[in-house]
Amino acid sequence: MPKRNLAWVLIVVAVALILWQLPQQIAGRDSVLRAFGPLVDARAQIHRRFVTDINDERLTRAAIDEGIRAMLRQLNDPYAVYLNAEEFQRFHDRTHGKYGGIGVEVWSTEYGLEVLSRESGSPADIEGILPEDLITHIDGEPIAKMSAFEAVNNRLNGAAGTNVTLGVIRGNSGGGPGAILKFTLTRAEIEIDPVRGWSRDTNGGWRYVIDNDHGVGYIRLVKFTDQSDERLRQEIERMLQMGMKGLVLDLRENGGGLLEAAWGVADMFLDSGVIVTTKGRRSAEQQWYASKEGTLPKFPMVILVNGATASASEIVSGSLRDHKRAVVFGDRTFGKGSVQELIPLDHNSGAIKLTTRYYYLPSGVCIHRLPGMSPQDDWGVRPNQLIRLTPAERYDWMRAWREVAREPTNGDADGVSPEELLNLDKQLREAVQYLIERNAAPTPTNQATTESTH
Repeated sequence: MPKRNLAWVLIVVAVALILWQLPQQIAGRDSVLRAFGPLVDARAQIHRRFVTDINDERLTRAAIDEGIRAMLRQLNDPYAVYLNAEEFQRFHDRTHGKYGGIGVEVWSTEYGLEVLSRESGSPADIEGILPEDLITHIDGEPIAKMSAFEAVNNRLNGAAGTNVTLGVIRGNSGGGPGAILKFTLTRAEIEIDPVRGWSRDTNGGWRYVIDNDHGVGYIRLVKFTDQSDERLRQEIERMLQMGMKGLVLDLRENGGGLLEAAWGVADMFLDSGVIVTTKGRRSAEQQWYASKEGTLPKFPMVILVNGATASASEIVSGSLRDHKRAVVFGDRTFGKGSVQELIPLDHNSGAIKLTTRYYYLPSGVCIHRLPGMSPQDDWGVRPNQLIRLTPAERYDWMRAWREVAREPTNGDADGVSPEELLNLDKQLREAVQYLIERNAAPTPTNQATTESTH
């Protein structure tokens, strides 16, 4: 038997054996083989009748790739994904410390990517990329032809040690024609600090106390990484030493991250009880508990959420709300409460990512919004105080935080004042006001920073 014929027989037999062992099998091994018979027949007919020569390796690869993707589509799960061998290798590199970037935070505009800030010591910092530079080309290709996701995740980022060439317009953050400077940078592994404050200081660091007179602190957590709980604890303990009386924890636009990081963050504020439970059809129930060790002192806390708050962020906001350790302000969260496992396939042929468990809050509510669920159903995290933004208010909010994220130049960090920020960010304004009302009155010698905004 020719090798290419043998390869196809082995594919069909392998698929049949896998399916034959499933609990809901197709009435026996022979039935499975018959079910995949048309695949082999179609391949034979193509070889027998197609007008030109056939590349059997490409034909086989297409049958495997498209066949697996078709099966996953039938699950009606947007998180079920097939990665072929090449995609699986890139994913592995990205999640095992070999994936790199140039160390910039950017804002997508119609003209390109505006640089807001750089990580100290990053390739962008070393090679002289500056805040307000406008990246218009990546490796000679105009960014205008790419989506923002494609430009950042698939073009700026890449394997550590590889080069990327940028076309940059300097001195015109608004876009438009201008001389394009070229920079060639070598990507490196970048560690992004997941913690942000409410404004920059003159050195490019963050300010975390948004109202000194009433002792109101503010921390924005942008992602749940293995550094999140440690960094959050550092800044909170520092503010407590400065007399912090209440905290705004901003989880808006935080799409999640590591389950262990969410558990660690929630555990900082709780001394007992269940934080989250995971359950699945074929997975044992697992509960994650809080402990007394390392619990922070109690203080009033508001957690800000919106429709882009998802996954690990929903675990933290939901568990602290259920335990009455914090109140939640903002809009209802996204409803992404599922656990995916990446399962390598035989013969180094790639991997499939399948949803195997769901997250459940201490109240028993499943975070995940299942297909067909309505806004009236229980999913996600409902805020204690619903504060929705109109499209105009959301634009103002995004514009304000764009300015907050901008790295100061020439030691100038005037930026956005607390009054301006609170005026443009209704959800934050309500959170700060709530904490002011919970705390003691300001000292007689001081005037409240935020009084003019209410």
